[in-house]
Amino acid sequence: MPATISHDEATLLEKFDAEESNGKQQEICLVQIYPADVIDGMILLEADSLIVGRDELCDLHLADSSVSRRHAELRRTGIDYTIVDLGSTNGTLVNGVRVEQQRLSAGDCVKIGSYIFKFLAAGSVESQYLETVYSVMTCDALTGAFNKRYLLENLQREIARATRHGRPLSLVMMDIDKFKSINDTYGHLVGDEVLREFGQRIARECRGGDDLFARYGGEEFALVLAEATSEEARAKAEHFRQTVAATPFTTAAGALAITSSFGIACFAGTTAVETTELIHQADVQLYAAKQAGRHCVRGPN
Repeated sequence: MPATISHDEATLLEKFDAEESNGKQQEICLVQIYPADVIDGMILLEADSLIVGRDELCDLHLADSSVSRRHAELRRTGIDYTIVDLGSTNGTLVNGVRVEQQRLSAGDCVKIGSYIFKFLAAGSVESQYLETVYSVMTCDALTGAFNKRYLLENLQREIARATRHGRPLSLVMMDIDKFKSINDTYGHLVGDEVLREFGQRIARECRGGDDLFARYGGEEFALVLAEATSEEARAKAEHFRQTVAATPFTTAAGALAITSSFGIACFAGTTAVETTELIHQADVQLYAAKQAGRHCVRGPN
């Protein structure tokens, strides 16, 4: 965790401290982590029942067409909470698994429509909350990859380090081929499943703490490869391309064959380059991969 905190993180800490000092801190809550809105997205669970749905009369109103009017209910029994699906169209998911009824444990992620919440329970609510805040500030909740803000901050540092030590640095931009047609044909929930699985497949192939994998936006992702030459980056991207295409993605609409395209930019560590310029170079190569028919890798020779 960084030594300094951002303005948003400071605001969250102030909010938490204020609630604690006013005697409002509760032992159980939901924190909205996707779409990211932790400042206003902490929901204290005080009643024995909380109805979640698209209907404005629900206790927790979610204005999302993929959420049913009365979608799910959180029920309290003693100190435990159970989530019960109320016959929703798109289902209620706990930690990525569709459930009819599930007792919630601390740290569980609940997905209702396109919304994702983290369940924080008794034991160490404050530390869980602060950990969740940090995660929301740095990670994309849907895919588990780092977010764009974290990417830009760290890419700038990696460029400076590569310049200082005269080491190479490669940036790989990638996206899912024909992703818009997946959303248009099967709906955004299936699109979310594809994004999540894509992120997981790429993350599994990364070099632990040496590679920085992030969601850049929409269906586009980025991978920073420290001390990697263009040849090494191309080999890595080719491996990713094959990994994505090797096995169909399992979704609510059935198995879908997914392919992806990759663009590579490399920095030799000699002449300084701006972060935006390196990203632009990789994006140009990604566009070239699309123009070449998709499902391929393009980069400097």
